[in-house]
Amino acid sequence: MEYIKITDTLDRVKTYGRAFLDEEGGVLYSNYTCGGFEILFRGSTLSAEFSAIPDTFVPPGAPPVSREDWPWIAVFLDGSDTPCRKERVRDGDRVVLFSGPEAEEHRIKIVKLTENFRTALGIRGFELEGELLPFRPEKKEVIEFIGDSITCGFGNGTSDPSHEFEAAEEDGWMTHGAIAARMLDLEPRFISVSGISVENPVPMPGFYCMRDLYPYTDRILEDRLAQQRGKTISEYQPFDFGAAPAKYVVLNLGTNDANQIYFRQDKAQAELDFENNYYRFLSEIRKYNGPDTVILCALGCMDYYLWDKICKVVDKLCRETGDSNIVTLKYNKMMNVGPDVGGCLHPAIYRHKLMAEDLAARIQSL
Repeated sequence: MEYIKITDTLDRVKTYGRAFLDEEGGVLYSNYTCGGFEILFRGSTLSAEFSAIPDTFVPPGAPPVSREDWPWIAVFLDGSDTPCRKERVRDGDRVVLFSGPEAEEHRIKIVKLTENFRTALGIRGFELEGELLPFRPEKKEVIEFIGDSITCGFGNGTSDPSHEFEAAEEDGWMTHGAIAARMLDLEPRFISVSGISVENPVPMPGFYCMRDLYPYTDRILEDRLAQQRGKTISEYQPFDFGAAPAKYVVLNLGTNDANQIYFRQDKAQAELDFENNYYRFLSEIRKYNGPDTVILCALGCMDYYLWDKICKVVDKLCRETGDSNIVTLKYNKMMNVGPDVGGCLHPAIYRHKLMAEDLAARIQSL
């Protein structure tokens, strides 16, 4: 068996999502929802050695508990949209991706199912009987998803609304974004975090807001690695928007922003703050992506308190700038009973499929 470091195979590994190379640790990460790696392998046995960080997050105000909830992956063979298996991955695990009695050639794709803020996953290297081959990956146009727990698929893999976060019950491949991307033959790219809002939260300071994260490849991961190593970061790695420009950007934020407003005494000022923050962030999305990207400002499927405010901001920005490539999308609301309901009253896979139909139909209408 031969072992090859990931840093020696970068020319033969296709990454999906916002990939970050940790040169100090020798690990290639693609850590947001549906981040992935694809290789072409010829041989009899192939394993990947993973670097992983578990979720140990305890919500503010909750009693401290000891927990380690590790990331999950799905493995796909030869372009199939159905995984051949799903597996939990701990740090240092060597996961068999293919094994057979004779040498065969297969295109193998690894997809991270869990979200960035909760878990981290990267590849250190490969152990193999065979060889990794150079290949020309299938080229698809990109659809980017900016969102919160709904976009991440929080709790979509359970039907018990009493469940809080469990990595095994968060399936990024079966989120509405990933499903819609497959329906439209587009490549999904996620930047989503449970609990996140457009701007810094008021009731729970210290959390990231989306404007903190969007310009960078993976600020969350860089902060985690720096904390582990006792270092500080002077400058985060900027994301290269021009390397794989998005044809569509789906912005589904506002649900957690509405929760913030609940805690503000001056509701009118809080709503005005949201409008200003959303306007600023929407302008930044346009700046980073250029004039040709279609931006869909969406809301749903859990709450619509800020829907009118979002429409107001979109109308204002389009009117002031002449931008005709910003549209709105209101997802159909989920029911709080029945097959719609997943963990912590978030949408289950059943509702995600319906949301995917909403999104695909809206894009096709354009």
